[in-house]
Amino acid sequence: RELFGGPEWRQLDAGTISEDAAVARVQARIPRYAAQVRRAMDEWSNHFVPMPGMQGLVARLKAQGYGLYLLSNAGLSFFSYYKKAEVFRYFDGFVISAKEKLLKPDPALYRRLLDRYRLKAEECLFIDDLRENIEGAERVGIKGHCFAGSEELERYLKRSGIL
Repeated sequence: RELFGGPEWRQLDAGTISEDAAVARVQARIPRYAAQVRRAMDEWSNHFVPMPGMQGLVARLKAQGYGLYLLSNAGLSFFSYYKKAEVFRYFDGFVISAKEKLLKPDPALYRRLLDRYRLKAEECLFIDDLRENIEGAERVGIKGHCFAGSEELERYLKRSGIL
């Protein structure tokens, strides 16, 4: 919790702190667990597993010709671990908060996605598990849906005529 739920994790996502500096700060707070903090930072991405049902759903959307883009609050380490997860091969592009020095729900981050990939807000659907991030998308004209699991998302996409 000190590492993943602490202020340093948000700073990593914002691109305002290095992993080594984040680890050092957390280790200073909990010196008894210094080795475990370092190991957790080094190994957390090895345990990335897509949510059940999502890879198949993403593959179906891609097969139907939809452009798929990832807009994520993530640290720079994203660029080393995304290649390990097969689900990411379906995406046409990525906008990662640490690289952009912006965090969701800042409307500027959503605009960056639209501008970089020449997307029209009114043709996009943004899916996220946090309501505040949906609201950020809606502020720039992107329709949003709050993620509550792959089965619920599939039902929503069918009701919306997307699948």
